[in-house]
Amino acid sequence: MKHVTCIEDLRQLHMRRVPKVFFDYADRGSYSEDTLRANRADLEAIKFRQRVLVDVSKRDLSTAILGEPASMPLILAPVGLLGLQHGDGEIIACRAAQAAGIPFTLSTMSICSIEDVAANVAKPFWFQLYVMKDRGFIKALIERAIAAKCSALVLTVDLQVIGQRHADIKNGMTVPPEWTLAKLFDFATKPAWVAGVLRGKRRTFG
Repeated sequence: MKHVTCIEDLRQLHMRRVPKVFFDYADRGSYSEDTLRANRADLEAIKFRQRVLVDVSKRDLSTAILGEPASMPLILAPVGLLGLQHGDGEIIACRAAQAAGIPFTLSTMSICSIEDVAANVAKPFWFQLYVMKDRGFIKALIERAIAAKCSALVLTVDLQVIGQRHADIKNGMTVPPEWTLAKLFDFATKPAWVAGVLRGKRRTFG
């Protein structure tokens, strides 16, 4: 990690470490990826304005997000199937976020359950919820989040229809995964990833 200097370095490290099917799941978008490109362009358009002739010896990025103190205005967004990027990935990511002093958001599509994460981290975290037709299922998830003392509920409201993810189709990405010779060969070329997933205790949906 000593040579990681920017987000693109992390992306390249991720691409080398995990099988293509899981890298593309995290890296790619739906259909022609117009929204993905637009989102990246919007973020790249944000610039920090340099301040001159002022004392910058004591810089402070801390703020409050939804009433919670944060070391900087940054949130770890929900990532589905994070536990397949690394064994117990949701727990590891939540611990890292809390160590950095920023909120972590657990995805509905997590591998580690709400209860697992809550039992293995020091502070409350946020929970992301899709708006689905099955209101009973939604109610049960909300009750589990409350019982786990999640401090915020993040609603995803723009997924009335699941987008067609072309990279996932080409890679044969399915839930649950279907094992093919091509996938097994790809997995075999990523021994560190295999070891990490095997060390993890959780391999099904939370």
